[in-house]
Amino acid sequence: MRYKEYLIVHKSGGHRTFNRYLNKDWFKTVLVNGETCQRDYLSYSETNGSVYCILCYLFKKQTVFSKKGFSNWKYPEKLIKHENSEGHKISVYKMKQRATDLGRIDTTITRQLIIETSYWINVLTRVCSVVKSLVSHGLPFRGTEEKYGSSVANSGNFIMAMELVAEYDPFLRQHISKYGNPGKGNSSYLSFYTYEQFINIMSEKVLETIIKEVKAATYFLISIDSTPDITHIDQLSFIIRYVLPNGEPVERFIGFIDDAGHKAESLTDAIFSILKKYDLNVCFLRGQSYDNAKNMSGIYSGVQARIKDVISLADFVPCSAHLLNLIGMCAASCCEEANNFFSFIQNLYVYFSSSTYRRSLLKKYNNSTLKSLSDTRWSARDDACHSLKTNWAGVKKALLGLKHDKLQKHLQGQKLRDYFDNLID
Repeated sequence: MRYKEYLIVHKSGGHRTFNRYLNKDWFKTVLVNGETCQRDYLSYSETNGSVYCILCYLFKKQTVFSKKGFSNWKYPEKLIKHENSEGHKISVYKMKQRATDLGRIDTTITRQLIIETSYWINVLTRVCSVVKSLVSHGLPFRGTEEKYGSSVANSGNFIMAMELVAEYDPFLRQHISKYGNPGKGNSSYLSFYTYEQFINIMSEKVLETIIKEVKAATYFLISIDSTPDITHIDQLSFIIRYVLPNGEPVERFIGFIDDAGHKAESLTDAIFSILKKYDLNVCFLRGQSYDNAKNMSGIYSGVQARIKDVISLADFVPCSAHLLNLIGMCAASCCEEANNFFSFIQNLYVYFSSSTYRRSLLKKYNNSTLKSLSDTRWSARDDACHSLKTNWAGVKKALLGLKHDKLQKHLQGQKLRDYFDNLID
């Protein structure tokens, strides 16, 4: 707001200059019953730094508030005097009467705006529900051709879900038929741009809720691991653990850290940067859990050692599943019989899975298939042994059938064929 300067002259001949401002409280009034209302009739002019009474100005009432404007901020009581004057009350009455007789010129526009707003809110409500359902189930949104009413089978889960809802929702069905494929530059709120905005907003709200819970819990633990994505780019997954007020321990995924590297120093810096980003006090870190790789679990220069140098109470807990897997792998590798046995299981799996004919023949005698081994999960070896034990009778029948099939002999390696022959015999 602009202000007007007043020059105050003292008896001694000196003077001082005061700057008085238009207070925003001038645009509010308190009724007798204590209710606060806006003075909608009052308007401020930036050109001459004065306030005007619009009603008195329109109906040509000869007052300071309508002719020259009022800017004597030292006397706010003059506004109250004007507000209670007979001329101002007559102007208010004339405006009310005119609105009743002629109606407002923007009534139709206002009604149309309300209808349009309600329409698009209903559209976005349905879009939000579909987005929330797909996101919560971890389903992809896009397909090979994102087009409503397309004959292509894979038009994407989002379009599929919207068309499914439209079958039972006349409002959405009519909207899709009218705005389904509007083209670039036209609003429909049915495109990928809209649901990507919803996803970003939802993810921000989820993260905000998690961070609030962590701060309420005070103490927390972290767990990170490196995971390559579908494009083979290494990403560092960041997980945080804490206890809710009801005593329930929870584990929450915070996000991926791109290009964190594999060196202990860069990984430690990435962890501290995430904690700083979400304003989590590192002094309340009470635990850290990683796999047993040297860059993570090293007692001198690993990530856990570097963090422990900063927060001595952040105890390191190695991954129990990884330890168990290492123990199982070492136990199996130190015995020749065990090595030969698991090699046989893997060769058997590869032998049948490498040919559709052999796979179909095996399926003819078995209800389930053979399992492959895994270099990272010891439980996969248990699954493979259990599958072989359950289907051993069918496997033998399939091998006997293949033994006398001349068309299949040239596909078998000599060493593997001899091994199978001795096993069957």
